[in-house]
Amino acid sequence: MKKWMMALAATCAAAVMVLSGCGNTPSVHVTKAAISTEPFTLETKAAPEALHTAPVIPSVSGGLISNPPDIGATVKAGDVLFKIDASQYEAQASALQQKIAESSAQAAPVYNGPSVDNSLEASLLKQGIITRAEYEKIKGRSMPSGGAVSGGGAPDPGLIASLQTLQKTIASCTVRAPISGVVSQVYLGDTHMAMAGKPALVIRQDSPVVATIELPVRLDSVMEKAKDEKTLTVSMSDGKGVWYGELKQQPNQNGEKYTTYKIQVDNPQNEITIGNEYDIRVESGQNVSCIMIPDSAIIGDNTVAIVNDGNLVDIKDVSIASRQGGYAMIMDGLSEGDRVITDPPKDIEMGMQVDVK
Repeated sequence: MKKWMMALAATCAAAVMVLSGCGNTPSVHVTKAAISTEPFTLETKAAPEALHTAPVIPSVSGGLISNPPDIGATVKAGDVLFKIDASQYEAQASALQQKIAESSAQAAPVYNGPSVDNSLEASLLKQGIITRAEYEKIKGRSMPSGGAVSGGGAPDPGLIASLQTLQKTIASCTVRAPISGVVSQVYLGDTHMAMAGKPALVIRQDSPVVATIELPVRLDSVMEKAKDEKTLTVSMSDGKGVWYGELKQQPNQNGEKYTTYKIQVDNPQNEITIGNEYDIRVESGQNVSCIMIPDSAIIGDNTVAIVNDGNLVDIKDVSIASRQGGYAMIMDGLSEGDRVITDPPKDIEMGMQVDVK
């Protein structure tokens, strides 16, 4: 009886597995990756930034005696942004000016009246034996005829230098805008304290704006040729408006694989909002070698599944230039001959066994 019950249970379990599909190997369709030559078009998204920004860094520490501008405020170069309390420096400067005045009074030249010289040199001069020039040389001095000067000199140069430094510090307590633009960041907080050497706020210029993209290094020559032959079109769009710009290659800091480019677009009417994401499109008008695969093969943003020789799934990251007409232009990540799954199941994962139709 027990054996019969065990056999029945096993049969039921097998039936459940069959009905639920557990243990079945999924069937998939594949296409072999093949090299194709197509006009290069890049479609991506990016958030533009201001090309020109300037941090405002005070050279003096102290409490503010005026409020800084709010984020979003428009300022012009030379506008006063805020003032730092300069009273302590002004008091020090006043005290120094008093010292300099006293020093100048003490150092004023004093005329002592005619002096009588009974020296041998004076006697020789009177007799005409030596000239006045020889006399002055021997005596090692030059005094105005008929009198002598005592005191002489000037105010302590150290006091003058200290006063000049204080005057510069006082001037620095009035902080002005280095460029015209919009205040994008304020770091002064609720303390209203400025710290020397630390940014107090940031001013940005909303035109032009730049968006950063990366392209495989092998496309550098394609971009240069497109520029030379004037076939290159670069645009930024929010779905309603389109703004055209230019592509600028940056110094390569990504090694041998990718090159950074900046898309620069004028924004005189402030129609483009800094920080918002926009559609970027680059059309080279030049043919490049690539691999075209069906759009349906793309998993997520930039991965595809391929089937290896053992019919096991391998997941690869790919560089997608654009997706048009039901196909994706793959610039990197696939090799010629890869069997790409065109209908990957939702639960596909690395190492899964599949049947290829």
